[in-house]
Amino acid sequence: MDGDRITGFRAVHPGETLNEELKERGIKQKDLAAKIGILPSHMNELIKGKRSFTVPIAMALEKELGIPYDFWMRRQFHYEHDCLVIAQREVERQQNSRRESLFTRRVAAVL
Repeated sequence: MDGDRITGFRAVHPGETLNEELKERGIKQKDLAAKIGILPSHMNELIKGKRSFTVPIAMALEKELGIPYDFWMRRQFHYEHDCLVIAQREVERQQNSRRESLFTRRVAAVL
């Protein structure tokens, strides 16, 4: 169930998963890039999390690696979702910190 997912403290980009898969299979980034019809620099940016996985890329990976395209798209969705949750958590943490600081100052002024 997706609603039961717990978001960690770090979002994991699908490029990390792809990088591990390539290492396990002994495939070089530039070789996979050539096979799926993208520039090596584009592949490197995917792996480093600087680019998002798209349906065409995911479908090409499915054809080449045999890993279903929806696996990659779910990973991309979860990455984006987790980034938003983590950012919201940070906003809430900062707001709580400000409230605590204000409360502490008010209590100190009373004492």
